[in-house]
Amino acid sequence: MRHYRCRSPVRALVSGVIGIVIFLLVLVLFRFIAEHAAWPFFSAFVDFLYANAALIVFFSLLFMIGDIFEAFRYPFDLPFPIIKAVGSVFLVTFIFNIFAFLESYYGFGLSPALDLLELILYPLVPLVVLIAGYVSIAAELRGETPEYRSRSPGSGPCSGSPTWNEIGDEFRQMIADIIRRMRDWVNGK
Repeated sequence: MRHYRCRSPVRALVSGVIGIVIFLLVLVLFRFIAEHAAWPFFSAFVDFLYANAALIVFFSLLFMIGDIFEAFRYPFDLPFPIIKAVGSVFLVTFIFNIFAFLESYYGFGLSPALDLLELILYPLVPLVVLIAGYVSIAAELRGETPEYRSRSPGSGPCSGSPTWNEIGDEFRQMIADIIRRMRDWVNGK
C-alpha cells in the first residue's frame, strides 16, 4: 500500500486549526437551524454537541499535536503515539457519549452491552494506537519509510502524490476487476 500523505508540522498545525474552526462554525450553524426548526431530535442532538464541544475540541487538539510530532524525524517523533493514544481515549469517550445519548433518547436497551464494550475498548484502543505508532516509527528506522515520512519539510511538492493519470488507471483497473469478478460469479467459477 502506498502512502500519499505529504505533511509538515506547519501543515499539520494549519489543518488541525482549520478543522476545529470548521467544527465550531458548523456547531453555530446547527444551533441556528435548531432554534428555527421543529425537530426535537435535532435540537437534542445539537444540545448534546454543545455539551460535548469541549471534549471534541480537546481530542482534536491532541490529535493535531500528535500529527505535528509525527511530521518530525526520529527521535522527535517519539511522543506522537502517546499523544494520539491519549486522544483516542477521549474519542472513545465521545463515541460512548453518543451511544448514551441515543440510548436515553430512544431507549434501545443496549446499556449492559455498552458497559461491557466500554470495559474492553477503553484499554484496548489506546494500546493499539500506541503499538501502531511505535511500529510505524520502527518501520521508518528499518528503512521501510513511507514516502510521506521520508521527506524533509519544505523540500518541494510531494513526490509520492499520485498523478491524475495514475488515479485514472487505478480507477479503470478497479472497474475491470469488479466486472471480471461479477462475470466469474455469474458463470459459477
